[in-house]
Amino acid sequence: MKTPENYFIEDVKLPGEERGGDLSQAEQAFLDKYVGLDQDGVLSRTPRVDPRSDAVLPGFAAKQGGPEDQGTDAGFEARVREMPEVQLVSFALGEREFALPIMVIQEVIKHVPATKLPAAPSFIAGIINLRGKVTPLLRLRNLMGLKAETGADRFIVICRHRGLQVGLMIQSVATMYRARHEDVDWGVAAHFGDSAEFLMGLLKNGDKLVSVLSIDSLVEGVLRREGGPDA
Repeated sequence: MKTPENYFIEDVKLPGEERGGDLSQAEQAFLDKYVGLDQDGVLSRTPRVDPRSDAVLPGFAAKQGGPEDQGTDAGFEARVREMPEVQLVSFALGEREFALPIMVIQEVIKHVPATKLPAAPSFIAGIINLRGKVTPLLRLRNLMGLKAETGADRFIVICRHRGLQVGLMIQSVATMYRARHEDVDWGVAAHFGDSAEFLMGLLKNGDKLVSVLSIDSLVEGVLRREGGPDA
């Protein structure tokens, strides 16, 4: 017999979660690319997780029912580049600091184990079922070409992007910035070429540079990239 807590976690959906069993086009595209024919089997082996209270980083609880629930749109990053000020959440990966505009962050949760996808490249740790959404977990270290660290990634930054919810695996949240337009180099691709594939800007913070990630490029790159588990 289910306890009230189990009933709530397993059966009650928060506003905006109902998808009637249907996958979004982006979720289906991801599964077609990295799972193949065993989609039902993989999904059945992926238990639903519903982080609450101490499993969620304070200040980063899930947003439901608002515009954020719909994810970014095609013109989102262009608008960010024109803002006089943008709020960024930064986090550590090894010795480098990365950041995301706070508007793309759905929540930050403590690490949960993923269902591994044997055919997926090394930058995909697997998938979780986060409140009814197929959520790939991305190893940012691999995508950004960073060397492996001994410390484990302890948190997952959940972002929504045009029908696909993704989790970025990080060590820790560092700080928050209110970055003025003139403090960010939005022409980073012109300076760094292919090595800036997943960046939308560089924040100058004293003598330190904070790499501002492009959620558009991250998700689109994942859906576009080829390669096996060791790619």
